Amino acid sequence: MSIENELEKKEKISELLLLYGKLLTKNVSRRLEMFYLDDYSITEISELEKVSRNAVFESLSHGEKQLLRYEEKLSLKEKYAVLLKKLDELSK
Repeated sequence: MSIENELEKKEKISELLLLYGKLLTKNVSRRLEMFYLDDYSITEISELEKVSRNAVFESLSHGEKQLLRYEEKLSLKEKYAVLLKKLDELSK
């Protein structure tokens, strides 16, 4: 995966986490926040939480899939973008 794709993924997951994070379990939500918003590595998260790196990786993977499913079903990010565009047009 290229650096651009990684940055795009990080930005997308971060936005979805802010929208849907409360719908996830506490562990998954916390680990996603640490990884995507606070910029912790998988190793750092595993050491802080005293769990295996694989457990953190699985949480991140599961959480990412859940966030993408929520957006697919609810489309809040897309609706928010449309709303911002309309507000911008109105302000002009």
